[in-house]
Amino acid sequence: MRPNYDRSILNLMNSITEKFGFLPRHKPLPPEMLEEKFVKANRVVLLLIDAMRYDVAFELASNGMFKYLGYPKKLYSIFPSTTVNVLSTVATAASPIEHGMLGYVLYLKEFGTLTNMIEFSPVGMPPNTLLSRGANPSNFLGVPTIYEQLKNYGVNPLVITANAFKESGLSKTLNHNAAVQGYISATDMMTKLRKAIESKRFSYIYSYWPMVDAMGHVYGPDSEEYVEEIHSILRSFEENVCEKLSGALMDETVFLIVADHGQLRTDWRHDWMISAEDDFVSTLNIMPCGEPRILYLYTKNPDKTMEVGMDFFKDNVEFYKSEEFLKKGFFGYGKPYKHSIERIGDLIAIPKFDHSFTVRYIGNERHLKGKHGGISPQELEIPLFVL
Repeated sequence: MRPNYDRSILNLMNSITEKFGFLPRHKPLPPEMLEEKFVKANRVVLLLIDAMRYDVAFELASNGMFKYLGYPKKLYSIFPSTTVNVLSTVATAASPIEHGMLGYVLYLKEFGTLTNMIEFSPVGMPPNTLLSRGANPSNFLGVPTIYEQLKNYGVNPLVITANAFKESGLSKTLNHNAAVQGYISATDMMTKLRKAIESKRFSYIYSYWPMVDAMGHVYGPDSEEYVEEIHSILRSFEENVCEKLSGALMDETVFLIVADHGQLRTDWRHDWMISAEDDFVSTLNIMPCGEPRILYLYTKNPDKTMEVGMDFFKDNVEFYKSEEFLKKGFFGYGKPYKHSIERIGDLIAIPKFDHSFTVRYIGNERHLKGKHGGISPQELEIPLFVL
């Protein structure tokens, strides 16, 4: 399945920036997807629930589990379908190839290291080590965040995120120029969201909830724990925001509830453990980068790497030239950031069916039951609730 850059979260972000007066970088969503209230609202609230799958959200809505939320519309993630990439698009309204945050583990040539982009540190080193090595959150991305422009247009932006993330290098990068509030629980997050609306200080509020993704990784996206976490956070929104806000504030605020990506249950028997000692890795210049569901490979001999790889993975993995994916628009469109091309390697490896990768960088990596980053419908299809 190819990413759909006509009805993706990238298009949603360009609809939001266009509403506030920007000339959009990319095509906004079709107006019917956002309804009339979006046009008339004085305030936009974007609630992003990490890894909430479209089919699960739709089934919950179909079973009458919500009082105020209707049925979700189908939206799409971007490529790769992973948090650091999508949250960078949310922060910039730019495509992956423009902002350059193209995966969970990237080779950052300018720092000479493989880097865990969530922890903002070289692989195996303490979190946020990249900051002490010279990374500047104010200009690390290939494009500026939307928040400075929002302020220039008279829009006061607020980001609400977990206390555990608030001061991280990644958060400082993505939330640059926004006011930021932290929370300690779902109830705290929703209460802060409601109070921010009631204050009337903020015209754009973005709030992020990570625990659905965590449930999917640990228990699988078909587990009771995963489904109940989605149900719980959406009901918390209804109970703590919808039922406590005044009718007037509800009327003048449009709520957009979306995910960054979905998740696919992966079988541990189909999880390819990749170590430095493997024949496959011996064909590479550095260890593989990327995601559990896509790898960026750096090699001086792509044909040799594909030959050894097809034997190593028993034809359960497909290999593509990175420039082919680039030309076909998998990473979106626009002017590539100066580091983007070097961050996708020479080859891209994509596993078939429920196969996945675990790269042994430091030796204690473990199998996750739910994974993402790839191009299956389960990973790319995400819900959009408009209220």
